[in-house]
Amino acid sequence: MMIRRTIPALLLIACLAHTVSAADDSVNFSRDILPLLSDKCFKCHGPDEANRQAGLRLDKQAAAIAKLESGHSAVVPGKSDQSELLQRILRTTPI
Repeated sequence: MMIRRTIPALLLIACLAHTVSAADDSVNFSRDILPLLSDKCFKCHGPDEANRQAGLRLDKQAAAIAKLESGHSAVVPGKSDQSELLQRILRTTPI
């Protein structure tokens, strides 16, 4: 149960990171987002193509923001309300 709540919380932080004020007021994918995703998400959505699920790759910024087969983007920088990843995390009914 704890893991089920931890993963959405981390992903929510990643999607909303654009609101975080850094010293230079910008979010850097490698510095700010990648560490949040690496521990919890890369087993299924990382560099290992054999284990990747749904074609979604989150270890590269270009892949995380690219259009998916569904026509949606997992992450839309600066527009968390348009990010499919956040929509799915917050969804209360099964997909």
